[in-house]
Amino acid sequence: MNSFAFNPKVIRYLFPFIGGLLYPLGFPIKGLPHFMGFTFIGLFLLLQATPLSYGEIKSDAISLKSSLLSLLLFSLGYCFLGYYWIPYTLNEFGGIPFPINIFLGALFSLIIVPQYLIFILIIHFWNKLHFKTSSLAGGPHTRNLLYAFILVTLESFVPQQFPAHLGHTWLQLAPYLGLSPLFGVPLFSLVSYWLIFGFVSLWRIKKYDYFSLIVFVGCLLLNFLNPLEYPKDLEKTLNIRLVQANVGNFMKLNSENGSFSSMEEIYNRYHQLSTKESGTFSEPVDLIVWPETAYPQLLNSAMMRVSPAFIPTIVRKVVSETGAQLFFGGYDKSGEENKNYYETEYNAGFLINREGKLNDTYHKMLLIPFGESLPFGPLNSIFAGLIDNLAFFAKGEKYTLFQLDGGQRFISAVCYEILFSGFIRNYLNKNDQQAHFIINLTNDSWYGDTSEPLQHQYLAFWRALEYQIPIVRMTNTGITSVLYPDGTESRRLPLFKKDSLDISLSLREREATLFQKYGLLPVFLFFLVIFGITWIYERFRIKKA
Repeated sequence: MNSFAFNPKVIRYLFPFIGGLLYPLGFPIKGLPHFMGFTFIGLFLLLQATPLSYGEIKSDAISLKSSLLSLLLFSLGYCFLGYYWIPYTLNEFGGIPFPINIFLGALFSLIIVPQYLIFILIIHFWNKLHFKTSSLAGGPHTRNLLYAFILVTLESFVPQQFPAHLGHTWLQLAPYLGLSPLFGVPLFSLVSYWLIFGFVSLWRIKKYDYFSLIVFVGCLLLNFLNPLEYPKDLEKTLNIRLVQANVGNFMKLNSENGSFSSMEEIYNRYHQLSTKESGTFSEPVDLIVWPETAYPQLLNSAMMRVSPAFIPTIVRKVVSETGAQLFFGGYDKSGEENKNYYETEYNAGFLINREGKLNDTYHKMLLIPFGESLPFGPLNSIFAGLIDNLAFFAKGEKYTLFQLDGGQRFISAVCYEILFSGFIRNYLNKNDQQAHFIINLTNDSWYGDTSEPLQHQYLAFWRALEYQIPIVRMTNTGITSVLYPDGTESRRLPLFKKDSLDISLSLREREATLFQKYGLLPVFLFFLVIFGITWIYERFRIKKA
């Protein structure tokens, strides 16, 4: 009889809810400490209530209904503490009032961790096949490792709006993350899941999977023995000015709706902050960066290429006065025409050279459902006429590699695009030449004084580690800084500060990391090797017995 026989059923549901509250504490939350161990404990409290099979007697089996209810309670706890900012955003972004925004925020619990939902369903049907102890993954070591690999695979391929994975919590150990350019976040998730499943098997059948502990400790040691390094004093530097104008949503929306006074205030802020004297640089500024949708009116890049006269006056004025190149976010006309303004514009980034001419543009490719697009496929154009307060952007198609006058190359990711490792990997690999750095244009003003900007930056950090490339995070209301490939950060502009930040960015010629070249393949090979070792060990032990 396993340990569940001694616990009332309510524990099976109370534990996952507590686990959901603990899980987000591995990530930044305003006013609370964060530690990766909290996330591990939280996930254990969920997984002990899932239908994992360790050969228990049938009466001890956990039903699918019970597991799904446990997951729902876990998700509610996770959403309540980790994503408490969703109702605020629904009100700020979509104009959804209280208490409807609270209700819709709670509904987000249904999709917050889709990888765990699919995992429970897979394990349920796996159990229906009646694998026995002598099967491929019969022993606790191989079975736990296979469970962990399934979860890592689901993490990597199941669509998620805000992917906060178990492996991300290791960022606290930076710069001691030397394996990140080789295996990326998936390795850290794999060894972490395996460790947690080891404790689940101890809880369920009183057998500890010590192989999981050995591999986890080995991973820790390898990371500490090979810390990440990135020199900050390279000869090749780029003087960048990051302009955080701190434009509030009220002023931003008014300017987009044609308010002259709001537009004038925004232009004055960007002009003043872009052209002020620098106390940091001894040489002129090379590149000025403004955030996502900084310029409030619709632009037409096709016409801007024909004549610089179509480039905004404020942009040409800043370039003329500073002699710097300017990269800024704005709206670009897509060429489509319809009464619902459906996919008539792009969320874009524009690079203007020192002569005041358009160098190139980037159009955002990963659009946020219900914020920037609709998820209804061919019905989108119909629903567009029924839903207000949404920007129905067209989807970009070009992986633009920008090149500055000095030869430095960069790619641009807009807002949440930086969170998706596969997208950034694909973007980097689409170009013949390697980018020297990434610019992440962001507007987190919709989230107010919440934890979202902290979490956004925390998750974005991993792209710098995985691909060994600096990330310039340019935000409207903060947090603005440079994230370095060794896990360190430049000086930053905090939330809601109107200011500019001057950074001498050290650059070096990059080579694609192992993770950039091969993605999940190194993790898969690692899994096969370790799985083979544990499988041979268990077969040998069975024969010896």
